Amino acid sequence: MTDGRSPSGFTRVELAAFVFVVGVLAAFLVPVLRRNALEARSTAVAGDLRGYAVAFKAYAREHGDWPQGGTAPGTVPPGMEPYLKATGWNRATPIGGLYQWDAHSRQAGETYAAVIVLASTSANPVSSDSNQLHDIDRRLDDGRLGSGIFFLGYRNYPVFVLEH
Repeated sequence: MTDGRSPSGFTRVELAAFVFVVGVLAAFLVPVLRRNALEARSTAVAGDLRGYAVAFKAYAREHGDWPQGGTAPGTVPPGMEPYLKATGWNRATPIGGLYQWDAHSRQAGETYAAVIVLASTSANPVSSDSNQLHDIDRRLDDGRLGSGIFFLGYRNYPVFVLEH
């Protein structure tokens, strides 16, 4: 090994150049991949909430009122089984936590007739990443978590309002 080559045939300089190039590529790609993952989760949550809103509004049209609230996170509200059977209501949200329905819900000092809450559980907390939550808000509302139909409510859980 007098010529400076390692047993695999690369010199230390070639190896260092390769590591440098991989490092530079990773420095550019990691933020892009993170942003893509954030956007994918935001799109999934916004799509879920829009789909659930359609299901709950269909129930309200057919029954003359919203379903009863107060069920545990991830539990399908009574009477909503036919409306939510083809959805992922029982699964964790793409940003953690579980979906929870509430009627006559007190959030941020106001009472709302119908809301969907992304509620944390001890085993599955909702993300508190403000970039993630603002991105969801931009897809559903005004992009400001303190106002509109998507905001942070009780316990800073994200809330999606169907009726004020």
